[in-house]
Amino acid sequence: MLRRPATTIQLTTADLELYEANRQRKNGEKQSRSSSNVPTEKGKEKETKMPAQKERIMGGGGGQGRQGN
Repeated sequence: MLRRPATTIQLTTADLELYEANRQRKNGEKQSRSSSNVPTEKGKEKETKMPAQKERIMGGGGGQGRQGN
């Protein structure tokens, strides 16, 4: 069986700087997304509207929907 020499990878300082810059950018994006998950006034409005919508769809009763015939 033939053996090939091991593959070597040569990294330069520029490669490492590029990697670090990309890693920091991705971490910054991840942090900004997690901090943007904090509910705002608009988000609170959506939370209060959701149950009403579910009641209409599921027939929560007492609503202004269809009256029985």
